[in-house]
Amino acid sequence: MSDPATERTPVRFEATYSPLGDSAASLGRVAVLPWDGEIFGFRVGDYAPGGTTSLVAHAGELPSYLAEWAERERVDIVGCRVGTRPAALGAVLESAGFRFIEIQLRATIPRLRPADFRPSRLTVRSAEGADQVRIAEIAGAAFTLGRYHADPRFPRALADRRYRVWMERVFDAPAPGTWVGVVGSVGSPGGFLHAEIASGVADIRLAAVDRDAAGIAGPELFRGAVHEFAARGVHSVTARISAVNSGVLNIYASLGFRFHEPEIVFHWHRPAAPGLLSLAESLEQSREADGPQRAR
Repeated sequence: MSDPATERTPVRFEATYSPLGDSAASLGRVAVLPWDGEIFGFRVGDYAPGGTTSLVAHAGELPSYLAEWAERERVDIVGCRVGTRPAALGAVLESAGFRFIEIQLRATIPRLRPADFRPSRLTVRSAEGADQVRIAEIAGAAFTLGRYHADPRFPRALADRRYRVWMERVFDAPAPGTWVGVVGSVGSPGGFLHAEIASGVADIRLAAVDRDAAGIAGPELFRGAVHEFAARGVHSVTARISAVNSGVLNIYASLGFRFHEPEIVFHWHRPAAPGLLSLAESLEQSREADGPQRAR
C-alpha cells in the first residue's frame, strides 16, 4: 500500500509564472519547476490554463505557443491540472497534445475529533535520524501511482527517484511544521507519513509502507498519525490522492475523510524530448521492474 498524497514537493520555492503567448487571459500562464528538473536531469514545466471561454476561442494558438515556449526554455514535459468541468477545457488540452494521466481527489477531515478514532494497534512515533536511510529506501521503491508513474512515456526509475529524493530533502531542510511519523523500530521503520502542520491544519504530503508490511502497517500508520495530529492541536486534516488507489481510499474512508475537488492531470511531452523514453521502451522498463515484485 502506498500513495503519493499530493504532487506538491517539500522544497520551499515559488514557481514564477509568465503569460503563454500574447495574452495571459486567453492562453494562460506557464512556469518552469526547478525542483523536479534537478532530480530528472531535464526541465519540467507547469501550465495553468486561462479562462475556458477565452481559451476555447484561441485554442488554435495553444499548440504553437506551447511548443515555442518549451523549446526556448528547454522543457521536456509540461503538467497541467484542471477540474472535471467544463469538458471543453479537456478537449482543448488534448487538441494541443496534452494526454490524460490520472484523476486526483482531495481528502479532508474538516473537524478532527480524537474520540472518533480508536487507538492505533501499532506505535506511531516521530522519525529519528537513524530512520532516514530506510525511509528514503521505502520512498524510492513503494510507489506505483502518481502522475509520473502513471505516465507511460516517463522513465520509471526517475519516478521512483523523485520520491526518494523528496524524503531526503524533507530531512535536510524541514519547515517549522514538518512532521514525519513512522511505524517500526528505530533504524528499521516499516512505513512513514510526511505531513506539514500549520495554523491547526495537517496537510499529508507523502505516505508509504514497505510492501512486505503493507497489510497492517498502512491502516495503522494513518490511524496513529491522526491521533498525533490531534495531540499537536490540529483541527482538520487534508491530503491529495490518486483516485485509482483503492487501498488508500478505503483507509481514508474508514477514518472519516471526505472526498471532493476532483482534478484531471494532463501531461504534454515535447516532441523528440531527449529526457523521455518512447512508449515501447518505457513499457519494457516497467515490465522488467515489476517482474521481481510480482514473484514475491
